[in-house]
Amino acid sequence: MKNSLEIKDLNISLVGNKNPLVQNLSFDVRKGKILGIVGESGSGKTLTCKAIIKLLNEKVFKVSGSIKLDGNNILTMSEKQSRAVIGKDISMIMQNPMTAFNPMMKIGQHIVETIKAHTELTKKQAYALGSSALEEMNLQRVAEIMNSYPHTLSGGMLQRVMIAIALMLEPSIIIADEATTALDVKNQAIILEQFQRMRDIGIGLLVVTHDFGVIAQVADDVLVMKAGEIIEQGSVYQIFYNPKTEYTKELLQSRFLVDEEQLCLV
Repeated sequence: MKNSLEIKDLNISLVGNKNPLVQNLSFDVRKGKILGIVGESGSGKTLTCKAIIKLLNEKVFKVSGSIKLDGNNILTMSEKQSRAVIGKDISMIMQNPMTAFNPMMKIGQHIVETIKAHTELTKKQAYALGSSALEEMNLQRVAEIMNSYPHTLSGGMLQRVMIAIALMLEPSIIIADEATTALDVKNQAIILEQFQRMRDIGIGLLVVTHDFGVIAQVADDVLVMKAGEIIEQGSVYQIFYNPKTEYTKELLQSRFLVDEEQLCLV
């Protein structure tokens, strides 16, 4: 199967500082597959995601290597070219939905503006497409949501709105950066089901988390990051049942300890 997203020799550092924050990352995200990136806070996971969709400030960060989406290097694209691709062909679900929306804009405005930025649809057509996308997320009272400001919705609802926005233009790749971290068990299960549905319809997903439980439920393959580097990679079965590094073993063990503690509290 053709690789949709190919990362090769990705390096990220602060401008004027030779010490890399992310070093020599190479991996592929394939259509219809879920690649999980796991590691503790500060391992470089979010920096990698932001570099892929050009969210890092060029005056602060130096990014080198190649990030190819269907063969086209995003890093060498002009601003106009990248704006046409990012949000349409590749989308991102942010970690904190409360900070991903403009608090002064209603949900419907966010959705309509996103659609009109990448299509020739009229405002009415964009509104209808956005409403349909929300309905597919099993959200109720869609008209009310479209007319609501972000702060009036729960975190779980906003996260599903973000997924609807990410899906509605039918991208080939979606990046989910800690998308389930702040959610309760019920809403986390809903989001993970949506991830699996995305894979089933042929979308490639990059799921970034510190939670091996999330990885176990949805990922096909896994990268383990530490201090900006990939220290281990393999299928989800290889990583869980035959981890090769002590760091991976420690991460897995910490997950089991958390589960045991939660069981003791029940």
